[in-house]
Amino acid sequence: MSKLLLHAWSVKGYRGNYYLPYTHYIYLKEIARLYDEVVLLSPCQTVVTPKFVGEGLNALENVSVYELPYSPNYIGAIKNFFHYVIAYRKVKNVTTYYSRFPTPFGWLQKAFCTKKSRRIVHYVGDPVDAANNNPNFSRLKKRLLILGFGVEDFLYRWACKGAELYANGTHLSFKLSRYGLVAKSLVSTTLTDTDFCFEKKHVDTKNIRFVYVGYLRTAKGVETVIDAFAIFQKEYPGCSLKIVGDGELEAKLKNEVASRNIESVFFLGNIQDRERLNQVLRSSDVFLFGSNSEGSPRVILEAMANGLPVVSTPVGSLPATFDSSEIVFARFNDPNDFVLGMRKLILDDEFYQSIRFKAFGRVKNMTVGGFIRDIFDEN
Repeated sequence: MSKLLLHAWSVKGYRGNYYLPYTHYIYLKEIARLYDEVVLLSPCQTVVTPKFVGEGLNALENVSVYELPYSPNYIGAIKNFFHYVIAYRKVKNVTTYYSRFPTPFGWLQKAFCTKKSRRIVHYVGDPVDAANNNPNFSRLKKRLLILGFGVEDFLYRWACKGAELYANGTHLSFKLSRYGLVAKSLVSTTLTDTDFCFEKKHVDTKNIRFVYVGYLRTAKGVETVIDAFAIFQKEYPGCSLKIVGDGELEAKLKNEVASRNIESVFFLGNIQDRERLNQVLRSSDVFLFGSNSEGSPRVILEAMANGLPVVSTPVGSLPATFDSSEIVFARFNDPNDFVLGMRKLILDDEFYQSIRFKAFGRVKNMTVGGFIRDIFDEN
């Protein structure tokens, strides 16, 4: 019997059921098809109100959750370290171990696996890169964060020895190669057949509709997107910007928009309903993404699958995945460069149509089923 210990995500608990965000749920659903039993090793945040987003796991009959104490971040997880150790000791008869970097203590798989067990380590992001590229962090704070993460980083590299190693993007694969580690580069995606839609679209310059989807956190570059929009709006006062997502910067960003009197910026919150999110994308004209650190940003693929042209920083796997005929790149933390890309798309309809058509064709075969099989299929 095949049994997977999946050390990857936090869950929410409500009235006897566990919940994951749609993105993680769709991964788990595909993974569960490949194993007789899946044990999700997860910190659990118990909620007392149904006003939360997520997909219930009860429908996945071969999936169970081993609860760990919840912590909001990596530092908070340190005090719970021995709970992770106990979990690895208690979960028996595991045939495959999987952990995602960065997830606290995923390297424990190497300490507790048997000789016959298969081990998978999957690099999905780079906290060091995120700290270095964050314009809001001082040089001292960056050094402290990188130093503090050094032990965990080292232990993950130790766990990579003897494991199957995957990375979201060629940049992460290249970084690991410096340590003599060979990782297969992947493009992360949650796309299913229902997510693809390419319709006729012509931009009304009196009503240009921009959209951003992602976390509202430092290093995600949302400030750059807002700054670029504010500059662009002076030339095209009828334009609008929808911001989809939540995070610790939400209140700050809303206050900044209000204090600067930037009009027509709409914060829609976190949208987990995939059909609704697709409708938001399809009713927009241009997708903006200013992130400073990513592995393989899924939201870019989602925008392209819905027929949107993208202006983005050359972050993560994007430069290796797309060329200038499929995406418009803008410099990191440079709103003026974003505006140049936005103008280029809006003022040249032939270029606008060409880039969205080529981008759609590029992502057409990037589906979640293929992505999961690339990692977990033993054939």
